[in-house]
Parts: sequence; structure tokens; C-alpha cells
Amino acid sequence: MHWLLIAVVAIMIALERSKAGILWAVAIFFLSGLLGLLALDTNLCSGDVALMPLLSGLFGISVLLPSVFSKSGLPKQQVKDKPLELRSNFRPLCAGTAAGILTGVIPGIGPSQGTVLAQLVTRSKGAKEFLVAVSGVNTSKALFSFVALYAIGRPRSGAAVAVGQIMEVGLRELVFLIGVALFAGGIAAVLQLQLGKLAAKHIGRMPYRATCIAVMVSIIGLTIWYSGLIGLPILATATAIGLLPATTGIKRTHCMGVIMLPCILYFAGLKDAVISVLGL
Repeated sequence: MHWLLIAVVAIMIALERSKAGILWAVAIFFLSGLLGLLALDTNLCSGDVALMPLLSGLFGISVLLPSVFSKSGLPKQQVKDKPLELRSNFRPLCAGTAAGILTGVIPGIGPSQGTVLAQLVTRSKGAKEFLVAVSGVNTSKALFSFVALYAIGRPRSGAAVAVGQIMEVGLRELVFLIGVALFAGGIAAVLQLQLGKLAAKHIGRMPYRATCIAVMVSIIGLTIWYSGLIGLPILATATAIGLLPATTGIKRTHCMGVIMLPCILYFAGLKDAVISVLGL
């Protein structure tokens, strides 16, 4: 497992192509990974509540903060009634579905990394193909996280964790869960065709800067609620690391080192040794 995760990390870093981008990608991966080790595997903070400040800083406040200071807003949305053609989007759809299976079973790999790998395989470009691929990744992962819970007893999503705490998942329960997920997904797809257009037409009226500030205040409040005051320095450090990808012009997916590096060390049997060497 650790060799597979290392291969994924190597591919993601190599996609930066430039020497400066690769160096920054390596630095950000290890910085976020060391922060993950510190927060998840030491007595600094309980591991089950540390993910809130970690992920909120790396992928939440660090994204919202530049928007607040740059006074950017939401662009006017163009609503088109023409549906997507299945034939022209078949490759990104299949690749996204396959990547979703990968992320639904293998720990440490998120939907964004799965989408990048899917685009690499299909050589797809553009916003439309990206959205098709990432939708395939998320939908497929949602289903196969239940398969992982049944096959290896390891939940790979929040929903799977909740289900695993409620019941023991056997074959009958797995078929039932997948059936419910497909039924709910079908209803959601029909509703989205109407509600999505309505939201796109009116979302420009939203006070974007005020909304960003409100979300950041909410994140800080929830961090204190779940993690206590020790969560604030973790959140601040994660935010500082999360600002680096946009500043250096590389992909934010390298911040997933916060989970991937501890996973790699765990499966390689080196986590305790590394923590001991670092004095953590």
C-alpha cells in the first residue's frame, strides 16, 4: 500500500513539470505531512478532532482569505439548457468513475487527486471535462466507500463511518446501501437540473465578501468547539501552508500530504520511528 501511495505522490509532483514547481510541491507535501504527524499522532491534539482545523486551514480559510483581501466577486453565470452529450464526455466520465473507485478504496487519496489522475489518463482538458471527471470521482467514491467498508472493514467516507457505527455491513446491507444511494442520487440529479439553474441565476446577488468572512468566522468557532483552543494554532499553521500553493502557482492537492504522509509511514511500519526521531 505504501508503495502505491508513494507512486501517486510522485506522479502528482512530477505533473508540476518545472523545477521550481517540483521543489515547491515537495516542500508543501512534507510541510503538510509533518503537520499531520504532529496533530494526528502525538498528544498535542486528539486525532479524531484534529482533522477539523487541519483540513479547514489547508483547503478552507486559505482559499477564502485571498478572496476577502482581493475584493473579488462571483462572475455572472451563463445558464445553458443544452444537456451534456454522453458520447463526447465518455472518456472523462469513465476515467472519473475508475478514479473514484481508487479513492474509495485506497486511503489518503482525495477526489481532487483522483480527478487529476483521471485527466492525465484521458488527456482531457478544459473546465467542462474537469467537472465531468470530478463528478464521476465523487459519485463513484460515495458508492465504493461502502464496498470498502464491506470488503476490508475500513470506511473511506464520512457516510461510511456513520453507517459502520450503526450496523455491521454484510452483503445484504451492502446491496441495500448501494440501492438507497442510487435512488437518492437519481432524485438529486432531477432536482439539480432545476435548482442548479435557479441558483446560478441568483447567486450573483450574494454578498460574496461578507459570505467569505462569515464562513471563516464559523470555521474558527467550530474549530474551538470541536478541538478546543489548541485547535487555533493548528488552524493557523494549516492556513499558512495552504496559502503556499496559490502563491507559488502549483496545485493545492499537494497539501493532502497531511494525510498521505502519515498513511505512507504507517503502512511502511515507520511511523513510530519517525515520530521518535523528530522528538514528537
